Amino acid sequence: MDATELLVTFGGIALIVMALWFFFGKRTVASPPAGGEGLYACPMHPWITSATVGTNCSVCGMALVRQDKG
Repeated sequence: MDATELLVTFGGIALIVMALWFFFGKRTVASPPAGGEGLYACPMHPWITSATVGTNCSVCGMALVRQDKG
């Protein structure tokens, strides 16, 4: 393999690793507030959450809906 093939190979591996880290990396899970208001999540992207009523999803723009406690 010459230098160009190595550069393209390692560049592709780096892009794949960065994409996997972006989508599956460390996530923080917000706990619901003590007042009992609940936690709101996007129906299409359940990892997008908020404790505030009327918040929109940062990915698709849909309104977040309240999650059931069960």
